[in-house]
Amino acid sequence: MDQHCDHQPAERLPRVGVAPLRPFDQPAFEQAVTDLLRACGFEPAGDPHLGKTAERVSALWRNRLLDGYAADPREVLGCGFEDSSSEMVIISNISIHSLCPHHLVPFEGIAHVAYVPGGRLHGFGRIARLIDVISHRLTYQEWICQEVADALVQYGMAKGAACVIQAKQMCLQLGENRRGAEAVITQGFAGAISEADRSRFLSECKQATHR
Repeated sequence: MDQHCDHQPAERLPRVGVAPLRPFDQPAFEQAVTDLLRACGFEPAGDPHLGKTAERVSALWRNRLLDGYAADPREVLGCGFEDSSSEMVIISNISIHSLCPHHLVPFEGIAHVAYVPGGRLHGFGRIARLIDVISHRLTYQEWICQEVADALVQYGMAKGAACVIQAKQMCLQLGENRRGAEAVITQGFAGAISEADRSRFLSECKQATHR
């Protein structure tokens, strides 16, 4: 936690994604990918196309799909700075990707975030990074929305917060008789948000997706 924070740290969120029981094991992961390829009928050893596949997949999972486990959402968001503003802040069209626990395939889309300040403002880049840290895990789209909103209230001292995500779920798009245009929209709210602010935020989300 930033040593310059001048407010008491909040309790940690009860859950951020599916909890791992041990650290990422690179050698074991690469062996698992090699075994998977062999189980599918391929032989990676000596193949010019598959020789480094296990290494590449391992790096992708460790550095881009599961790297959120290496960071603390509270520390990533930081303390922000003191400010008396009480107007809702909206950040729209933040790119997001995550990993479905059921099929181990990615999903990707955009996130819209809003918060009503409770005495502190936060950098936009910090909020985007917060989304990365929460979403780059084995998790569900629904969980991400709620965890982002909860983090802004618990860690960011917001009076209220909201998150809406519109994403393409590969496990849905790859299903039988699908057309590839299906989108899933989820939302999460935390704290106190007036009906006016809620309506304004949801209206902004609808407009943002068509820009």
